Amino acid sequence: MHIFPQWWGLLVKRAGCRMCVNFGFWGLAMLFATVSRGRKTGKRLVPHLFQDNRYRVQLGKRGPYIPVPDYREIPSYLANGYSLLMSDKAGSQTPSLIRPQSVRGWSVDSRDLFFPIR
Repeated sequence: MHIFPQWWGLLVKRAGCRMCVNFGFWGLAMLFATVSRGRKTGKRLVPHLFQDNRYRVQLGKRGPYIPVPDYREIPSYLANGYSLLMSDKAGSQTPSLIRPQSVRGWSVDSRDLFFPIR
């Protein structure tokens, strides 16, 4: 007897295929950045989820932020030049504004969506 849908099959990243957003454990987006200088060099940053259950993007340092309710919308903002507020997973540091060029796990090139990268 089969029970549908079998959700655990959706959690596995398929080999040889690169999607716009890489999905990891529990299907959450795997957008990340790595600290490149200072005392926390090498620490991994992920999109910061604020208390209102939204992520935030900004066009510049002084610009107003845009609340993003769904993590799947973040790559479209990154493609349009918005920066993303990110922090470490433990939440021990305040969120930092990270430029789209420094965020990994997404792609602007549509060829990355349909053809494997070798």
